[in-house]
Amino acid sequence: MQTQNHQQSREHQKCTYCPSRTPLRPDPDALQRGQQLQFEPPLDEGIRDIVLALIAGGVETFESCEGGSGHSFPEPTVRFEGAASEGLRAMSVALANGLPVFRLRRVWGIIDGAIHGPWWEMTFDPPKDSPLWVERNTAARCAAVTD
Repeated sequence: MQTQNHQQSREHQKCTYCPSRTPLRPDPDALQRGQQLQFEPPLDEGIRDIVLALIAGGVETFESCEGGSGHSFPEPTVRFEGAASEGLRAMSVALANGLPVFRLRRVWGIIDGAIHGPWWEMTFDPPKDSPLWVERNTAARCAAVTD
């Protein structure tokens, strides 16, 4: 019976047998909310254009941050759902839109001692006029320390 439930849930693209797994494919309702620009909480201004470009390309984002001091991530970051091929597809969307991709990785989290995931995480180079760019400049930081 467990195998049958597992197979049936795959047809619906969400594994109910494995409650800690994220969806295997983007949720059409979440994509529609994103396409309608309904975000809760609102998008950080510094990541807004990136998220909108990914959504326009059909990538279901579920978390984003412009990065930097006082933010959840040190650099601009977008997390999104999807199977193994979704990372490469999202990378194609990002590059086709001229987005400054820095890193793409598959991520698993630990919640209450259980593995949760995987999901995708794409990070971006911050804009050159951003304070984040200055923070990344290790040569300038090292020079300041030796002065």
